Amino acid sequence: MQGYDESFIHRLQRSIEEEWKDHDFYSRLKGDTSNRLFGDYIMHAADDELKHYRMFQYLYLQLTGKYHEFEPETIRYRSFEKGVIRAQQDEFKAAQMYKEMLFIVPSPVAYHAVFTAMIDEMEHATRFGTIYGRLK
Repeated sequence: MQGYDESFIHRLQRSIEEEWKDHDFYSRLKGDTSNRLFGDYIMHAADDELKHYRMFQYLYLQLTGKYHEFEPETIRYRSFEKGVIRAQQDEFKAAQMYKEMLFIVPSPVAYHAVFTAMIDEMEHATRFGTIYGRLK
């Protein structure tokens, strides 16, 4: 892997997979609400997740010379409320992972990508928290 920290590469692979999975999840979750504000918040997050996926795939290509290939997983949920709770929890976990990745980034380009995703994930967690609060 061209001398890059294996831990960073492994986390980048996981990030690519998680960003794709969350994009799919949020795209489906949006269809479970008729509330326009909720839909806008969820679509914003879905769009960002796709942006992160592309950004991380490009970073992976730069670091390894190839794209990360994987079998996509699907997140299942029983209700809109449970989906919102799951989304917020996932966003907090992602922000934490990206914070940890910032300490081992191999380049300024990697730092920019990871920092951008970390900030976006915190914003998404706030949006999902707002949705959940309005459901109660």
